[in-house]
Amino acid sequence: MKRTIKIAKDREDLRNWGWNPAWEASTQKLIEPGYLVGRVTAVLRGQFLLRLLDGERTGELTGRFRHLALNAAAFPAVGDWVLAQEAGPELALILGVLPRRNKLSRKEAGQEIQEQVLAANVDVVFVMTAFDEDFNVRRIERYAVMVRQAGMEPVVLINKSDLAQVDDARVAEARDVNPGGTVHRVSARTGEGLDLVRFYLPAGKTGIFLGSSGVGKSTLLNSLLGDEIQTTTPVRVSDGKGRHTTSTRQMFMLPAGGLVIDNPGLREIQLWADESALTEAFSEISSLARFCRYGDCTHGPESGCAVKEAVEKGTLPGDRYEGYLKLRKELSYLQRKQDPAEQAEHKRRWKSIHRAARALYRDREKNGG
Repeated sequence: MKRTIKIAKDREDLRNWGWNPAWEASTQKLIEPGYLVGRVTAVLRGQFLLRLLDGERTGELTGRFRHLALNAAAFPAVGDWVLAQEAGPELALILGVLPRRNKLSRKEAGQEIQEQVLAANVDVVFVMTAFDEDFNVRRIERYAVMVRQAGMEPVVLINKSDLAQVDDARVAEARDVNPGGTVHRVSARTGEGLDLVRFYLPAGKTGIFLGSSGVGKSTLLNSLLGDEIQTTTPVRVSDGKGRHTTSTRQMFMLPAGGLVIDNPGLREIQLWADESALTEAFSEISSLARFCRYGDCTHGPESGCAVKEAVEKGTLPGDRYEGYLKLRKELSYLQRKQDPAEQAEHKRRWKSIHRAARALYRDREKNGG
């Protein structure tokens, strides 16, 4: 007989914020009497807004939490479920973060090799671009890698469809760089595609909008909410760029019960992933790689590369190939910075490749080739 898990009565109302039997089952041994369960709905400069059973409270980290945290990525992010203790009518002390089901991360801006968690425990990721100067397939590729590293498939929304023809080629371009994912036209102004977005967000499910400033994330959110919750600022006509109107990551509940995390526009998307994320994001290249002469082909200087052969024949777009190489180089560098042993192996491998290439050229010269 299949065992059914009943959500503890004092946490039933948290179902509106994503709590469910799976969370109850996986965390029941961690929740001791007197602990409060809450979800982080906003983060701003080290303070947290928590949704608890009795409403919203400000959350602060305990000194013990700060001391034991291994790095900044261990701190609560929007979407996290946390354990807390009451510290006043409007304050709760955060004792710990419950194990995450998934997380969206990027490398922090700057030279430091640090992970920045954008959100946690997300069900659907909307990668937003627009039918204007913001549209950039290489940026969509980056987002696709980020999302697939979290174990999800991105849903690409091309906003401002009222500015585009029905057969606009940018829809097909977005599909080409999002294999296995979906692409939708939307318009916050006319309402096109809003029902599709709502379809992805039934009650208790959590989505997040990712995209650059001025792409219309907050405007779309306002349309979904039916209210001007998020302040918006018009895009500059001169260059199509918007000014940051969202300054903090915050979760909102839609009228039908779905949850949306609005995210500040990302000026740069430095990936925090490993090369396995490229396998799904560039599935057509992964399929071609099976026919390369060498099992560890880098799709660079080696001979017998099926990927390069596809580029030469025109069956694989050259810019798609270049985008792949650029992202793989970036992720390889990131991994080497994190793992000294990987850095040594990288040097050894490339020395071997260059030796083989030089030997090949010498043989060609000897044979008059």
